[in-house]
Amino acid sequence: MLVEDCIWLILKGLLATVIISVLSLLIGTLVGCGLYALSTSKHRWIQKVAQWWKVVVRGTPLMVLILIVFYLLFGGHCPVLAASIALGLIFANFVATNLQSSIDAVGRGQMEAGQMLGFSKIQTMRYIVLPQAMRIGLPAYKFQAVATVKGTAVVGYVAIQDLTLATQAIRSGTGQDLLPLLVTTLIYFLLAWLLNKLFDHIFLRISKI
Repeated sequence: MLVEDCIWLILKGLLATVIISVLSLLIGTLVGCGLYALSTSKHRWIQKVAQWWKVVVRGTPLMVLILIVFYLLFGGHCPVLAASIALGLIFANFVATNLQSSIDAVGRGQMEAGQMLGFSKIQTMRYIVLPQAMRIGLPAYKFQAVATVKGTAVVGYVAIQDLTLATQAIRSGTGQDLLPLLVTTLIYFLLAWLLNKLFDHIFLRISKI
């Protein structure tokens, strides 16, 4: 296998990994916020649905969830989207739990104080509670986001040419083991490092609010 072929495989795998990482974090964040809203609903049956949803997703292995979404929901098509949704659902469970604990840590007194000052419930949540909750929950969110990005290493099982599958192809084509694995490890390390830096920047901006 030529060096150009190896580079192309790595770049193609990196692109797939980045796309899946971004989509899964976006889907997980949005679904997690929705899951939190359902779990705090005034209707008890809606709370139960959200609770059972979290239990089922939490108890399903990531690989099995990816296969379920890929084959049952997408009929063996759209592997990138299927993998992103599966990873996003796992991440959403954490987002909902993290959001709940962070808002609880702020305390009901903040909500009552905001409403006494004339803010509506939504304004109090947006301008008073959420900024404080984000400062509390962002470190744990950052840790789980990095773990989700590293979890993309298993998506090759649904025919996605990600970094891990690209590494396997290079190993098979060149007969070398150490160098391809070192390159892949370095790329994942750089992705995690960049994501950490991004969240550190966001945390710094939030701290100034």
